[in-house]
Amino acid sequence: MSATSNTINWVVVDFAPYYILSDQFIGTGRDESIISLLEQELPSYTFNRVIFPSSRALLEVSNPNKTYCMLSLYQSDHRRQHITFSEESSTLGLSPSVAIHKNLIDKLELDQQIPQSFNSLLNNKKLTLGISMSRSYGLEIDKVINNSADASIIIRPGRDTLSSLTYMLNKQRIDILLGYPSEHFYMAKKMGFDTELTQLQLQEASDFSLGYIGCTNTDQGKEHIALLNKALMKVKQTNAYNDILLRWLPEHLKPILAHHLHKSASRK
Repeated sequence: MSATSNTINWVVVDFAPYYILSDQFIGTGRDESIISLLEQELPSYTFNRVIFPSSRALLEVSNPNKTYCMLSLYQSDHRRQHITFSEESSTLGLSPSVAIHKNLIDKLELDQQIPQSFNSLLNNKKLTLGISMSRSYGLEIDKVINNSADASIIIRPGRDTLSSLTYMLNKQRIDILLGYPSEHFYMAKKMGFDTELTQLQLQEASDFSLGYIGCTNTDQGKEHIALLNKALMKVKQTNAYNDILLRWLPEHLKPILAHHLHKSASRK
């Protein structure tokens, strides 16, 4: 076996809380931690981590001139033309939610344990929504946004969108902020707002989303995927794997993801 085929090149992006490359939580990102578990499972392989901007990550994994792998990718027909995917899912995460100030939850008498209607929050309760530009949140949620012409929606472009919107949310300049639960929780914790902000699940969102390992669709990429798929099956049976997936969730959402993890494991 050549040194090249004995090395797996991983695409890493500066996107917390999946990869945390700086701040007080450095090295505790969800996806980077799972890569480390796979590394422990495959001691005869060298894991080489290469940092790319988020905008280039998929292009690099799709480019047949060099073989890269990336954790937690969604599958699509288009992506399967250029990327070979693991059969085993690498991550299981909760679907988009809205972050909201606890004061507003009390005022509206909402129960954070019960998924709320996103359409009702936006169009009936007339809450001001903050979202990141050019980001999809799933078919049903995107449809509500696109069909809510009279709703108050603040769209922010740029790299540090979530932090600026979280700041606005804490200052109650917006009412709800759309995103993924782990991203909300990480940002609130990093900014010291986690005692003021919480999250609501949405009726229009699916229960959970699955991510897969994707490697460049080359002979070497297919070899890597076969190897990583076997390693994933072992890693996913460990408590360490479950702990990593639950790490960046608020307490009231942890049991929901733990339930899905248990159901997923029991089907095997």
